[in-house]
Amino acid sequence: RVSGPTATVTHDDAIFEARIDPRTPGRPLVVGDRVEWRVVGDERVITAILPRQTLLERAHGLDGPRRPIVANADLLMIVESLHSPPPRPTLIDRYLVAGHVGQLTPVIVLTKSDLADAAVRDPLVELYRSLGFEVHVGCAKEEAFVEELRATIDGRVAALVGQSGVGKSTLTRRLTGVDRAVGAVSDLIGGRHTTSDPRQIPLIGGGWVVDTAGVRSLFLPPLDMEDVGDAYPEVREGRANCRFRDCRHLDDAGCAVNPLFSPSRRESYRILATGP
Repeated sequence: RVSGPTATVTHDDAIFEARIDPRTPGRPLVVGDRVEWRVVGDERVITAILPRQTLLERAHGLDGPRRPIVANADLLMIVESLHSPPPRPTLIDRYLVAGHVGQLTPVIVLTKSDLADAAVRDPLVELYRSLGFEVHVGCAKEEAFVEELRATIDGRVAALVGQSGVGKSTLTRRLTGVDRAVGAVSDLIGGRHTTSDPRQIPLIGGGWVVDTAGVRSLFLPPLDMEDVGDAYPEVREGRANCRFRDCRHLDDAGCAVNPLFSPSRRESYRILATGP
């Protein structure tokens, strides 16, 4: 994790605190970064950030600057509740775009299935599976569901994201075997930890999860509309047959893409294409 001017680093079997040299190129440092460090006097100092293979980013507000969240994660596990809070498909879609742009493989995880109304659950599952996305449905209390997710991670790094209250921390505890995941890293190094700090925690049997803070909304940094379109299977499928040059695939009569959208997906695409 990263906390102000320091970061918690794992190296071989050791976990230690290191100061971040303010002259380190590529700052800010984020959880998941791979770094170079050296010993200076009686402390360890991070001096370089190695090239990132993947990067999850968001924007700070509607017109705010880019804010990197997680580096080098393999999977983006988009955790959404089927009951309380109710599911927000437009938020799922925003994370799918963020994952595509950052080159993370998306996995949709729908929790609280024991409390869900089938009329809410089934169309949501059918929609995203029909588009080719991997979808898991269950309850964090069920060991079989936890094992299903652990097998999906399969030794890789998975970033858990989603709105507040969907059960990310519960899943993190179940996957890692750490009763109080929020304090796990701090307990190891004797430091202080806040719940808003993303942290990377090892899984039982291999792999890692990054438990991120819950969000109310997800602002994306400025995006190229070609990248946004690439994140939507409906656009990838239909745009080659669209008879309009430079079509934005919104509500134009005769657009080949528009009929392929479900109502919620059309709305989430419209917002990204034109702004709220």
